[in-house]
Amino acid sequence: MSPASYLTAPPRVAASIVAPSAPADTVVTMAAMALLTWISLAFLVVALGGSVTFAAVRGLRMWRAFRALSRAAGSALDDVGRTAGEAERHAVALSEGSERLSAEVARLHESLAQLAVLRSAATEARATLLGFRGFVPRK
Repeated sequence: MSPASYLTAPPRVAASIVAPSAPADTVVTMAAMALLTWISLAFLVVALGGSVTFAAVRGLRMWRAFRALSRAAGSALDDVGRTAGEAERHAVALSEGSERLSAEVARLHESLAQLAVLRSAATEARATLLGFRGFVPRK
C-alpha cells in the first residue's frame, strides 16, 4: 500500500466509533420480519374478505329491491291495462247506447208523425160526427 492510503483509512481501533454496535433490544431478526409479513398478509385477507362481503351484501340488497320494484311495476301496469280495458268496454257500450238512442229518437219522430196524422183524422171524424149530431133530435 502506498503511504497515502494509510492517511485516508481509519484506524482499526476506530471501528467501534464509526459504526457502533446496536443494542440487543433493537436487533431485527428474520423471525421478526416473518411475523410482520404474516400480520400484513392477515390484514390483507381480512380487508379483502370484508370488502367482498360488504359488496355482496349490498348487491343482494340491491337485487331484492330491484325485484320488489319490478313486481310493483308489473302489478301497476296490469292494473292500468285492466282499467284501460274497462274504459274501452264502457266507451263501446256508450257508443252502442248512443246509436240505439239515435234509432229510438228516429222511431219517436215517426210515431209523433203518425200521431199527428191520427189526431187530424180523429178531429175530422169528430167534426163530422158533431155535424150529424145536429140532425139528431134531443129530449
